[in-house]
Amino acid sequence: MTSPSTHAGAGWKELLQTLSALNKSYQALIELSQKKHKALVFIDLQTLETLNSAEEKLTQDIRELEQQRQKALIHLAVENRAIKKDTRMTELARYAPTPQIRGLLAKLHAALGASTTKAQELRENNRVLIEGALSAVTYHLNRLGGVHVENTYGSAGQEVVTHARNFEFKA
Repeated sequence: MTSPSTHAGAGWKELLQTLSALNKSYQALIELSQKKHKALVFIDLQTLETLNSAEEKLTQDIRELEQQRQKALIHLAVENRAIKKDTRMTELARYAPTPQIRGLLAKLHAALGASTTKAQELRENNRVLIEGALSAVTYHLNRLGGVHVENTYGSAGQEVVTHARNFEFKA
């Protein structure tokens, strides 16, 4: 294997480390999303607040790691003009200096692909739960407030909303 002390070896090492860290962050995001799903099902608002803060931090970490990945690719592109900032990982592996690095790139790329897909699926499932909970809350608040949304639309394309008076206060 090329010595990590050489400039080219350092670029590949930087890319591999960044991809590994990205995968770990996505794994943590998956775990967090699974916890969030449970908190949403049980409507545990305190836990949701804590998880949302942790999710925000992880998302920021992922953005920073993605920037590091782009920088590592730029460093590699300086060494090899065939490598571009937007070169796909499967193509990038062809330019790796050793079979070991090619194997590691393929492994990390597959793991990262699976992690991002799983994280997106969980995010979508949680979004559906959140929308359902919001609809239920809106329905009950409207019912308590005496608001009724008609199943027809007004002339401007707006929903027709009527307000009933639940309480009469006459002096």
